[in-house]
Amino acid sequence: MDNMTSILQLNQYPKEKYNVLVPVTTMQAASSLQRIVVSQVQLDTRQDSSNKGPSRDIYFEKSSNSFAITKVGGMKLAAAANISIVSTEPGRTEACARCIEMARATGQARSCGNCPHVYDVAVTVTIRVPEPSGGFRLMQATKEIDMTLEKASMKSENQYNRFLPHRTAIAESKAFMRAIRAALGLAGTYSLPDLQKPFIVARMVPNLEAPEIKEAVAANYLQSMGMLFEMPAGAGQIAARQDPALPAPEAKPETVGEYPDERPGDYEPGYDAPEDDGPPPWLDEPEPQDPIVPLNAPEVCADCRRPITVPEGKSWKIADIISYSRRIFGRQLCTECQNKAKAGRTRA
Repeated sequence: MDNMTSILQLNQYPKEKYNVLVPVTTMQAASSLQRIVVSQVQLDTRQDSSNKGPSRDIYFEKSSNSFAITKVGGMKLAAAANISIVSTEPGRTEACARCIEMARATGQARSCGNCPHVYDVAVTVTIRVPEPSGGFRLMQATKEIDMTLEKASMKSENQYNRFLPHRTAIAESKAFMRAIRAALGLAGTYSLPDLQKPFIVARMVPNLEAPEIKEAVAANYLQSMGMLFEMPAGAGQIAARQDPALPAPEAKPETVGEYPDERPGDYEPGYDAPEDDGPPPWLDEPEPQDPIVPLNAPEVCADCRRPITVPEGKSWKIADIISYSRRIFGRQLCTECQNKAKAGRTRA
């Protein structure tokens, strides 16, 4: 089938062999951005009239002497048709609505505890159904269970007591099946030979071969992955540098001072430290995250015991000189004593 025209003739699925669950015999995609997908759903029909079979897709309904589809089988058909449940909400029963209207008219409310309909339930299910045009529509169905009628139809009190705790779930399942039957054109009951035939479900889906759809799907996928796995700061730059399609950046030596190989406190015997006239120029940038806590007087050299001053012609700060000295030499020194300490290490 050509995705550009996307015309599907459903007549190729004869009713003698298939159950076609679409209201039309021909479907056509509106543009190249759509395509038609046909799914075949085979229900498990291993069930008998006593409902003791292993199947959970169908059950025998004694009142109609035929088989009906359970919620499990309905969910299979809904998945094939891309039908989703929007909401499931409990509602007001018919008996409660009558009491409320009567209370408004008379100004007197009845006691719910003495009402025979106190255990009645009503559930409304809303589903989202895709249309052949590519859009969606919402469908609702409601199921109400009148417990007075259910009790009258049951054979024993024990059967009623077993049914009572599950009445809301049963009402929800029946409401869902009502909505599915209306959306797909399902029958209320089937004969067993009809249920043994595959169900044909056709629906419109995005054409992933179209360039526009590919770009949109890729963008959404990358965004979703970014939300699930947050990249650390700078990871994008690292990934860019590792991309073989990009030019390799120029390697730069890591520096912690004026000299590339300098590391604070990393002097070893034989290290040839170049002579200078004091702390390197990088001290022009203070480091507020590394505050100095002086041991004794904050501006006194630990060796010569003279006040630490800024050399003439330099824009350094005394706090920066002390910070540099304590990192390199382990104590606070003036610039002259720092030069003497460096010269002593060089001779060693």
